[in-house]
Amino acid sequence: MLRSAVEQAERDEVELPFVEQLKAMGWEHIHGPDLDADERAYDSDVLLTKRLSAALRRLNRLPGNGSSWMSHGEAEQAVDTLRRAARTVATESLLKANGAATALLLRGTPMSGPGDQDYLVQYLDWEWEGLSDTEILQRNRFLVVDQYRVLRADGKHSVLDLVLFVNGIPVAVVECKNPHSRNAIGDAVRDLRRYAGDPLGDDGRTSGSRTGSEIVGGVPELFASAQLLIAASGKTAALGTISSSEEHYAAWRSVEPDYADERALRAELEATKVLRGDAGLTGQHKLIAATLRPRNLLNIIRHYVFELPVKTKTGEPPVTVKAICRHQQYRAVEKIVRKLRTGRKRGESGAEDDERGGVIWHTQGSGKSLTMSFLARRLHMSRDPELNRFTLLVVTDRVQLQRQLSAAVRVSGSTIRIAHSQPDVEGMLRRAGKPGGRAVIFAMIQKYLGRVPGLVGETDGDERDFEAELRRAQDRIAAGEDPQEVAAPTPDEATTEEVRRRFTECSTETRVLVLVDEAHRSHTSVLHACLRDSVPNAARIGFTGTPIMKGKLTDTGRIFGLEPGNTFLDSYRMEEAEKDKVVVPVRYEGRTGRAVIEAKEGMDATFEDLIAAVREEDRDKARKGTRPTSRDVAESFPMIRAKAVDMLAHYVRGPLTGGFKAQVAAVSRRAAVHYRDALREARADLLARVRREFGPEAREELRRKKPEEYTQDEVLLLRAWHFQEVLRRMDFVPVISEGDERKSGLWREWTDPRSQEEHVERFLEPFPELPPDNPWVVEHPPATDPQPGGAIGLNPWSDELPGAPVEKPPIAFLIVKSMLLTGFDAPIEQVLYLDRPIQDAELLQAVARVNRPARLKREGRVVDYYGVLDNLAVTLAAYRGDPPVLDGLRSLASEVPGMAGAAHQLRRFLQKLGTGGLDGPGRMAHTMLALHDPHERAEYDRLLGAFLDAMERVLPHEAALELLPHARRWTQLQQRLRTHYRDEPGGIYSMRGYGRKVRALIADHLVLPEIAQAIAPVSILDPDFDEIVGRMDMRESAAEQVQALRYHLQERTEGDDRPVYRTLSEELQKVLDDFEGRWADIKRELGPLIERARQAEQADPALSDLTPMERRLFAKVCDQLTAHPAFDLPDQEVLRTLTVNLSCLISAHVSSAAWAQQETSLDDLQVGIWTLLKENRIRPREGGLRQLTDLSNSLAGYAQHHAAAFRSEGRGH
Repeated sequence: MLRSAVEQAERDEVELPFVEQLKAMGWEHIHGPDLDADERAYDSDVLLTKRLSAALRRLNRLPGNGSSWMSHGEAEQAVDTLRRAARTVATESLLKANGAATALLLRGTPMSGPGDQDYLVQYLDWEWEGLSDTEILQRNRFLVVDQYRVLRADGKHSVLDLVLFVNGIPVAVVECKNPHSRNAIGDAVRDLRRYAGDPLGDDGRTSGSRTGSEIVGGVPELFASAQLLIAASGKTAALGTISSSEEHYAAWRSVEPDYADERALRAELEATKVLRGDAGLTGQHKLIAATLRPRNLLNIIRHYVFELPVKTKTGEPPVTVKAICRHQQYRAVEKIVRKLRTGRKRGESGAEDDERGGVIWHTQGSGKSLTMSFLARRLHMSRDPELNRFTLLVVTDRVQLQRQLSAAVRVSGSTIRIAHSQPDVEGMLRRAGKPGGRAVIFAMIQKYLGRVPGLVGETDGDERDFEAELRRAQDRIAAGEDPQEVAAPTPDEATTEEVRRRFTECSTETRVLVLVDEAHRSHTSVLHACLRDSVPNAARIGFTGTPIMKGKLTDTGRIFGLEPGNTFLDSYRMEEAEKDKVVVPVRYEGRTGRAVIEAKEGMDATFEDLIAAVREEDRDKARKGTRPTSRDVAESFPMIRAKAVDMLAHYVRGPLTGGFKAQVAAVSRRAAVHYRDALREARADLLARVRREFGPEAREELRRKKPEEYTQDEVLLLRAWHFQEVLRRMDFVPVISEGDERKSGLWREWTDPRSQEEHVERFLEPFPELPPDNPWVVEHPPATDPQPGGAIGLNPWSDELPGAPVEKPPIAFLIVKSMLLTGFDAPIEQVLYLDRPIQDAELLQAVARVNRPARLKREGRVVDYYGVLDNLAVTLAAYRGDPPVLDGLRSLASEVPGMAGAAHQLRRFLQKLGTGGLDGPGRMAHTMLALHDPHERAEYDRLLGAFLDAMERVLPHEAALELLPHARRWTQLQQRLRTHYRDEPGGIYSMRGYGRKVRALIADHLVLPEIAQAIAPVSILDPDFDEIVGRMDMRESAAEQVQALRYHLQERTEGDDRPVYRTLSEELQKVLDDFEGRWADIKRELGPLIERARQAEQADPALSDLTPMERRLFAKVCDQLTAHPAFDLPDQEVLRTLTVNLSCLISAHVSSAAWAQQETSLDDLQVGIWTLLKENRIRPREGGLRQLTDLSNSLAGYAQHHAAAFRSEGRGH
């Protein structure tokens, strides 16, 4: 088979190297066309039944003598059980079918065997721990098949690049893409989803809409047992599952713990001739080595893949997805397991303390909860009794964090127990490590200890005076105290001894593993003393996402243990997480100086604000009495209102444009409630300004300006008008703890735990609907602006508890003092407005609230209204001399050089083309034609994407606005390229991959008449096609006709079976070969081809009364009879009558209830078609009726593939 250059690159640079590395690890390889026919029962079977049957008889043996108890028939029965589970994709979702098949792989299936005894049939041998690679390969058979053909329901074949089988069961599917393509991994992911019969919602490729790349057909039954899906491009590879969208596929960057470092892997690949010469180590090499080595593949399938419920909307059940580990999670868990196996227990070989522990330092937002889930599954599902009998004790210090972790660990399948009191946890621990004690216990032991120095919660967190704490800390540091000890004081020995006596010894077993969350906290030493008395022989692992102060490493090592060189058991730092896109970078910007009364002028002005609402005689008394404190200033409503106006303006110009949300950290609970009222007032004022100042005339005047000339206030009015529907409906909600006011009912709506839970859920939901990117095409119906609402003054009261409104408004802002600043996972939150003192570890945790990734979220923002980030040497005093900590906090201005650098690279790329730039007559078209090489277009897309991403991070900074003219021209070129070469799905240009701030500033430019009229329509059927192409110069016009006709024919050959389109495709290719580079000749020859293609769209008068589906069926029957030499083609009227009868028969079958419920329904349809063909005298000239059976089977498959269309037309008969 002839291959295109792109296909050959995929084969040579991706697929074959992938196979070679698998073979070097012990995999058998068979080229798909060379696969023996007897390997599977039939061409559409996804199981290699011959291998599976042999494996079943080999694996399932009688205890004692080791002989197989399965006969050939019993093995076939087990094969059929797995096949039936896979076939449920016809009536159930792929996820459900996959769950059923996975359960069979993991747990087996019961079956009656010799002597009518019940046996558990195992499909895979899970005994791999402690075995050599050779022994593992003897127990299970690992096979990779490239170019694997599977017959689809429509009678056509899907050819998959690589399918990986274990014992004849497909467990992994690999899609390979040309490493030079524009979005190789994304294209591979979309093809995998289409093969699985579950295309992504934004794929854009349908059978009637081609992109120029091959449109793949679904074979979902193959994916029913698939556990790993891999998108590969040679340079890199990404891992996902059947439910993963593109953003959930992840590269595998670690080689530990299987290799000491990358050099060790490289040495192995060179020794096996996988790497030769100066070839570099790639992401594809690392993923294969780490996940597809036979022992690792079994390990991952068994322990690191599970179904995970994901909450999407309040009041609706969670959506289930299939999750798989990321490289840092697998690495950390395997290191823990290795340490549990090899570390000395307390008292063993002279060990004074347990040496099986360590610290897992993974930056916040990198999936710590799931890491614990994978660890629980890895231990409790292990076949090794040394591991599967462990009791896990998870210690947290916050209710919400415990709830989050327990929900995540629950999906591991382990038994979950939650202790609510000290007697609870002591009772549970008495069974720890003993028979029947295997479980995961959650406990907040710190809460049982009372007030301990250094313990978070020793005073009511929401009643703390942060300004006073900061002032005292600075005074102590100035007096010479250690900043780390000031930030995290170590409880003295007397306190520790007093507290530890409150816990009794519960279990002396060694199969107890204590997991301490937030292990950086100073109270960990007290906790350690208690746990050492309670479970003295337990192993201990500390998890933290917050850097541990260097001065505290000694304590950390004493409690958990450190590796040689005082290193952690596993580390995953911020820069790694950002590179992996596990988190987004966080940038900060300052908006005001600290509201501290230092100068008399500022003090007097602020004080007058504070007492403005007080009676005159009381103001006089106040002036003569005590001056205001910093907290008084921060709580004053006039100051809060001024900041709220600025916050809302910042939010509307930035995060709201992307559909993201915000959090405010206030200095007190009272200030949090004030902020709600102030933000609602600011919203009402802004909408009133829009109505008053931004009418049709003002909008039209602004539209005539270039976006780079907009003032900040004009941007604000434009965005507020653009998003006014969302702005009008949104709410601003405090989440604060109860205090002394609880008896009066003050702030009850904001302190009630049930209300808080509901508010948080609503905050996590996306906005119901965002307007189009282009603000100038938006139309807003008349609406009433919301009233500010709520009391405004020094002592605002809360709203009443709500009844049951018809529609609850979306919550855009959560306003807190201390709650939700740590351990709160909110990907939709992009900005934290900081208006309170905060320092050291608490500051680092608060900043991480905005680093969770979300679609189109390029960065998180921390906006400082208190001056916290003005001097990091003060607010992060405990981390002085730790550059990685400080590097994680960079200002917004630090992004500007990166944006400028990306623009420079893009200019250099265009200069190398030698087209003279984009300005001037014909320059845009000249550059477009110069980029005919798809590799160069992919590089241009990469460079433009990097620039626009940088611009999205910087906007609305004026430095980004200065580059807008270039952004418009470069994006216009991309639009021309994508449309001309049909690189975009459907041939239609889309900016959906770029941030909404960039899109809002560029979208209007791309639809201007002078821009739109220069771009030819995608389709040759468009009435304006000839006119627009006729205005172009000769070369551009001919090139446009070539691309348009090629696209049209590719689109039609996928969805229409008539030979005319294949003939036209062949003639087009001949013209291009015969007249290469001679554009005038090509243009002359193309005219008649385009006309014939248009004529083919016109219905045959003899078939005009047929429905569209009947015409397609007519073409299918004609094509099948013409292509088969055993049949004569009847006259048109016979074929027309046969087609109508076939359509009625098919419509009746696919509309019946039996079609979706019975496996025999397709067989019944095949029999019905066979009978109808015979009755209409459609018979082969010779050779019996086998050819008639093949024809009826092919037509039945075609009907099954288009069942929905036949059902739709059938209802119209």
